Amino acid sequence: MEIYALDYETYYDKRCSIRTLGPLGYFSHPEFDAYLLTVKGTDGTEFVGHPKEFNWDLLIGNTALSHNAAFDETLYLYGATQSWWPRIDPAAWHCTADLAAYVRIPRSLKGATSTAFGLEIDKSTRDNMSGKKWESMTDEFRAEVSAYAIKDSELCLRLWEEFSDRWPEEERIISTLNRRICQGGIPIDTGLLKKQLEIINEKLFEAESNIPWLGSKPLLSRAAFDEECQKAGLEPPASLAKTNPESKKWMDYNSQKHDWIAATQNWRRINALKKKVESFDVATMPDGRYYGGFMYFGAHTGRFSGSGGNLNLQNLPRDEMFGINLRHLISTAPDKRLVVADLSQIEVRTLCWLAGDWAMLDEIEKCNDIYEAFAIRFGRWKTEQGELKQDPKLRHKVKAMVLGCGYGAGKKRFAEMSGMDQKDADDAVDLYRSTMESVTKLWRKYNIDISGAYNLTQQRIPTPFTVDLPSGRILDYGLIKTDKMEEGEGRLQYMAHFPKGAKMVPIKLWGGFVAENASQALARDIFSDMLVRVARAGHKIIMHVHDEIVVEANKDEADQALSDLLKIMSTPPQWIPDIPLDAEGAILTRYTK
Repeated sequence: MEIYALDYETYYDKRCSIRTLGPLGYFSHPEFDAYLLTVKGTDGTEFVGHPKEFNWDLLIGNTALSHNAAFDETLYLYGATQSWWPRIDPAAWHCTADLAAYVRIPRSLKGATSTAFGLEIDKSTRDNMSGKKWESMTDEFRAEVSAYAIKDSELCLRLWEEFSDRWPEEERIISTLNRRICQGGIPIDTGLLKKQLEIINEKLFEAESNIPWLGSKPLLSRAAFDEECQKAGLEPPASLAKTNPESKKWMDYNSQKHDWIAATQNWRRINALKKKVESFDVATMPDGRYYGGFMYFGAHTGRFSGSGGNLNLQNLPRDEMFGINLRHLISTAPDKRLVVADLSQIEVRTLCWLAGDWAMLDEIEKCNDIYEAFAIRFGRWKTEQGELKQDPKLRHKVKAMVLGCGYGAGKKRFAEMSGMDQKDADDAVDLYRSTMESVTKLWRKYNIDISGAYNLTQQRIPTPFTVDLPSGRILDYGLIKTDKMEEGEGRLQYMAHFPKGAKMVPIKLWGGFVAENASQALARDIFSDMLVRVARAGHKIIMHVHDEIVVEANKDEADQALSDLLKIMSTPPQWIPDIPLDAEGAILTRYTK
């Protein structure tokens, strides 16, 4: 079987851009033009020219590659529907950006080739292509673009040849399935979308009308804000960041007396929300479907993430904000239904499995409420008392302990996370650690493994720190380095490097952090296995959010679809048959949480 790396070059400018329009909105824009295709093959093929001139039959029965197949393959499929080129079916179409993420190098071609091969790619040619049609380019610039493009295809193929043997077939299937889900689109209530655009513009106008320096200075000008504070006799806060506790306290107090303070705070939030609504609008096609994306291996643990831009489908606001509910925009036609199923507390279960706490897993399996099982373990509840839900205050506290103490959070940090006073937080951390000794033992094991890998490397026996997962996947942290000694503790701070953007960035390592990574990675592998099984069962997955799968089904088949999903998602993968799983779901006409 031959392998061919393909790379399209297309017209773009500020208005005609995939960043703002989404894939199909971009491809269908009147200014769009796919004017160049480059192909590099293992059989010696090297093509540089217009896509119509390529012998597409070469791909039949062979493997196609692209670095960002979410773009190139989707463009190929769309173009085939428009008769821009013939429709053929390669044996597979793989994404070397996904491959790069899996093998722990930067996703971008520039970053991947720099890390893998020590090559520095000059992307200035791509930048200079903005706003230029092929027919308007000089001969010299056409030659430059052609050389730049074929180099991308060559490097794409080289990445595949170097790393493909480290990318298991099951991961390639997950990568491809994720792309198919994105290509199917999400049904949108276009009437509600239009109404929400009107509402958000009205809210933005109301907010900016209350900002005194409107029209004279930028609305987000810090100098203008400070000047207005001085006029009102207020000492400006050191920071306006909403994550800063002192800033939040200052804003909450003073906004009650000064409308313009609340207006500036709200304007930022409304404007950010407006961009999300607009992102839905520009990427929703005439077929009433939104075409966005989910990124395979978006986090170093393997978790999926949003695909960038102003709208992250993995992080839509749960509730209505300023009269806008983004989740409600996702809505089916009258003859369809959304079937939504969610894994229950999966990372709590994977942490217990990794810690080998079989007694706790057995208690979880027997109990209808996972937090009741932990309340019993903590000695705060007895089975004969009935359901823990009758004591919501205790259940909330137990839930906070289970979700907040499992990864080594200190007492001060847990108090901040949980909102408990310091004494209660201290007692909660002590209780968790004394009753969940298997978890604290896991932290210590990872600490020992980290230091062991580091010490061997220092002895000139290069040893990466790795964590084996039951799926067969390995969390690879690479060679461990150290930072300066932690102040006052006299011990080394171990560091690993993870890809972020086009670079490898340092991350602090300790046992609790690795336990969190491992439990999240295992949860991801279980969830990905379920995605594949749900798709193979014939269900149309339209999106997935964290541990939730959303299927679009015919109205009269929705009950059976929900039954299928709950059965699949309550059944562990073959490679981890001893983890108790549970799932819950609903049939909806409009997406909610």
